[in-house]
Amino acid sequence: MAHGEKRGYDKRARKWRYRGRYKLPDGKWGSVSRDDNGQPFYTERAAEQYAHGLEVDVRRKQFINPRDGRTTVGAWAETWLPSIEVAPLTEKEYRLRLKNQILPQWGGVAIGELSPTAIAAWEKKLRGTLSKNYADAVMSTFRTMMDDAVAEKLRGDNPVSARKSGRRGKYKPKPKDEKAIATPRQVLLIARNALEMRGLNEYAIVLTSAYTGLRIGELAGVHRDQLTLKDTERGARLHSVQQSQYVGGVFTEIDNKYDSGRGLILPPFLAVLLQQLLDSRPGSEWVFTAPKGGRLLRGGDWYAETWKPIVAGRAPRGVVRGARARTGIRPVLGVEGLTPHGLRHSQKVWLDEGNHPKVAVEARMGHELPGVEGTYSHVTLSMELAIAAHLQRLWEESLRVVVDRREFGPYPPFEAPRRKRSPKRLPNSI
Repeated sequence: MAHGEKRGYDKRARKWRYRGRYKLPDGKWGSVSRDDNGQPFYTERAAEQYAHGLEVDVRRKQFINPRDGRTTVGAWAETWLPSIEVAPLTEKEYRLRLKNQILPQWGGVAIGELSPTAIAAWEKKLRGTLSKNYADAVMSTFRTMMDDAVAEKLRGDNPVSARKSGRRGKYKPKPKDEKAIATPRQVLLIARNALEMRGLNEYAIVLTSAYTGLRIGELAGVHRDQLTLKDTERGARLHSVQQSQYVGGVFTEIDNKYDSGRGLILPPFLAVLLQQLLDSRPGSEWVFTAPKGGRLLRGGDWYAETWKPIVAGRAPRGVVRGARARTGIRPVLGVEGLTPHGLRHSQKVWLDEGNHPKVAVEARMGHELPGVEGTYSHVTLSMELAIAAHLQRLWEESLRVVVDRREFGPYPPFEAPRRKRSPKRLPNSI
């Protein structure tokens, strides 16, 4: 039975301290010397009552051992990470968020001592220095980790609030989605810029991404034998079954995002274009390659040196300090800030404008319809062929020249290449 015991004299408070003793679920005796607020027990009755409450939790199978709450966030992270089952890239992002944001602040704090108010203050500071999407991702990771800590009975509640029970603080309107999308004509102009800068491969990547909705990583994982370009009245098809990504520093093929492997009917013009691309590189295993024919990689250099100029333009340049001359690229107006993923979003808008069945549109995007609609709706061949015919019409319309509309802006201002300084050489030691 729970009871209190005298432990020692607190010289500062000039009082005796007590601890509560209670039976653990395994029949052994446990002890507790502080309450939920971290205050010591200064009377035998206070210690006994608290210990009695713990025994009640044991009988109701709601017991959380106060000692388990002493586990630090850092120690729990080491246990938690190997237990989650997510995609390799998602696990990599979890580790980076923990390493760069969560553990520097909370790694040495015991889970039982995490304060919702302190975490809310830290979140406010975090959102003042990071982008909204990254701050949301960090808090989501922290919240998930604490959900599992509650399930493991390291504490009774999750201190990382989801803020779903009610709004607190100053009203903030929901930000509008300002993601840039492109019309078929603008996609054509971007593709032509890509053709001028990097040739047929880059031209085909832009058009294939826009007219199939595939992500760049999924395009990088398409093999030659996954193309069926001969139309046998069922449409030419591209089969996307994996994506190429760097996992642990190794170029790896993994499942598509959300396991969304699918076969897509291609509009006729795109089937012809991809056949031309294959014929230009008969020995290549992959459909889309790097400039020199190797594995396709899209990193920060490509975004800065290729994607940005084909959308935002670049100034013409003569021979400067030994660098070769280059032609200018005019920016495509109306798509400022467009990302490669924006091509995928653009196709979704085109299909919605065409009033195609929602189930067929979501299937082409690699999504699943939730609820009853997703259970009872199915994609038919006629739906897919109708989408391909609609995309073909959009392509043909984009080829029409519109003289009365400005499509290209002026060249961006020229910036001379910066000269790299050679490192200073230290004098030879004598």
